[in-house]
Amino acid sequence: MLDVIGLGAVAGLIPVYLGIFAALYLGKVLPRTWEGGLIGVANGVLVYLFFDLMHEATEQTGARDPISWLVFLGSLGVSFVGLVALESSQVFGARAGNRILSLPFMIAVGMGLHNLGEGLAIGASYAGGEYTLSALLVAGFGLHNGTEGFGIVGAAGKTPISWRDVALLGLIAGLPTCVGTFLSGQGVSSYFSICFYALAAGSLLYVVLSLTVMSYTATRRVQVSAGIFTGIAIMYLTAMILTLVSGVRS
Repeated sequence: MLDVIGLGAVAGLIPVYLGIFAALYLGKVLPRTWEGGLIGVANGVLVYLFFDLMHEATEQTGARDPISWLVFLGSLGVSFVGLVALESSQVFGARAGNRILSLPFMIAVGMGLHNLGEGLAIGASYAGGEYTLSALLVAGFGLHNGTEGFGIVGAAGKTPISWRDVALLGLIAGLPTCVGTFLSGQGVSSYFSICFYALAAGSLLYVVLSLTVMSYTATRRVQVSAGIFTGIAIMYLTAMILTLVSGVRS
């Protein structure tokens, strides 16, 4: 069991932390004029993940299974509308700094739910004795998850992130991969999968809209747009490389 959980750590937990540290370093050495581009990259990563999660969730639903419709729409609505309602009631804090810092945590939650699904794929292949495929999935997902650190850190802009928050963000985003590898051997209901994919999609949609409102100003539109394209391109290319090597889409 520990070896399976270890695969999850290599594929999710460690790459997420490496991505966070790389993003923090670049945020310090790059001039402030690059801030819009970095936020754009973060937004691009999230846009790609949102559509990926929506695809995964709708694939799990059945045209003749109305319960799956309710699970999907209910989870998506609770996540997206619920977060907007929480923001409106200032549950995240009245100070602007608190609100901005809440975005990286919401991104980490969404990515964590996404990475739970990746852990399920790794654990299932390992449990089936497909060790080569497991290794390829670990390598591919690891590369993919390393880029997610930029999405987490980029959302904070120039707002300082404490080491305690860095530790929490990495755990929230990366640890679910380990949980997924463990759960894959226990049997997971399709309704459960639909629920966490839709919850993740809703939380990322909320963050995408928040980042767009915050960064898409008259002076930074081109910079942010280029960053969004770059973020989507990075995620797409790593997914295609994984597909070419392993035959499994991320």
